[in-house]
Amino acid sequence: MSLITRRMLILVAGAVAGLLAWPLSELLLGVQTGFPSYLTFIVASGALFGGFFGLALGTIDGITGGIAARKWTGLVLGAVFGIVAGGIGALAGQAIFLAVGQAVLVSPASRSIGIPLARGIGWAVMGTIIGAAEGARLRSGQRAAIGALGGFVGGLAGGVIIEYGSLAFGSAGWVRPAASVVLGLLIAAGFAVIERGFLLGSLVLVTGPLRGREYPLPPGRTTIGRSVRDTISLLPYDGLSTQHAVIIGRKSGLTLESGATDAEVRVNEEKVERVDLKFDDVIDVGKARFVLKTP
Repeated sequence: MSLITRRMLILVAGAVAGLLAWPLSELLLGVQTGFPSYLTFIVASGALFGGFFGLALGTIDGITGGIAARKWTGLVLGAVFGIVAGGIGALAGQAIFLAVGQAVLVSPASRSIGIPLARGIGWAVMGTIIGAAEGARLRSGQRAAIGALGGFVGGLAGGVIIEYGSLAFGSAGWVRPAASVVLGLLIAAGFAVIERGFLLGSLVLVTGPLRGREYPLPPGRTTIGRSVRDTISLLPYDGLSTQHAVIIGRKSGLTLESGATDAEVRVNEEKVERVDLKFDDVIDVGKARFVLKTP
């Protein structure tokens, strides 16, 4: 599965998350008076959206990597991280809105411009934390930073569109479901675009049952091994251990390291323990063979 397909799946996941969150958001809105305070309602609403978003995105690695076990662990962990991030993000976003909103409550004209913008910034904060949580789920500080930036860009764009769209179209029945889908789609789009911008290369698997799969190489550590915890999980392949090989991504390029003293790794048919990689290098990790491609 190519990186283009992966990006399309990320967009679909974001839109589906927004679509699934909408009816439950309406349900929460209907029982809003039953919450102890407005802030608890805001937190619950953010946790709901974040949970669906994390659930949808959490399955992407398992789907694109062809490892069924990762679909389910990603789904569960993604939902948990998303719920926490969504709740915190919604609370932080509301605080930003209240702080910024006070500065624009001086005239009707400024309210019509400033309040939607302040709410958009609030959505951006929530998107930032949800995006960072998706990177943290993969145990990568660099991916968390990429996710945070993508979430901010998508959240800001989606939030501003939602708020100004609500002003323009008022209480039309389609506004809220469309807004939820647009928000999910744009947060996912921000995540996908920013991730693409930071990629240092990709690995294309050319042998075995998972041949044809393409794996992104962002900055930071990418582990290759026979565990669902490895970034690139190769469960169907023999001759592999957990963290059999590690690729370190820096601005200067990509470096391949053997993950253990007994782990055999070859680049262009030569056994290596540590080597700087070049595009079109052929990399053998156990019984799996990869070709390094430009992103």
